Amino acid sequence: MKLIFVLCLFAVVGLSMAEPVSYPRGCIYVMGRCHRECEVGTHAYTTGCGFKQPEATCANPKPELDTRGKICDYSACYCDEPTVRDTATGKCVPLEECTKKSIL
Repeated sequence: MKLIFVLCLFAVVGLSMAEPVSYPRGCIYVMGRCHRECEVGTHAYTTGCGFKQPEATCANPKPELDTRGKICDYSACYCDEPTVRDTATGKCVPLEECTKKSIL
């Protein structure tokens, strides 16, 4: 009985000292687990189980909601507003800084 009490005490102390994992910008999830954190300048986007809102890019800064079919368990890191994804470089940039190649 004393052993069980001591083990429970260690478990409570260990859990209270554990540092919580925090992803302020969100994560890319793969099979329910955080695969990688979104980089600075981006945020997590997920459909849950619904229509996908495409990411704003240099070529399409105001994309329309894709209502062709619902997607479940989709997650990605989208650029924070007011930036858009420069498809030529893969970086988030203000619209006026897009490379000419990605606009075409």
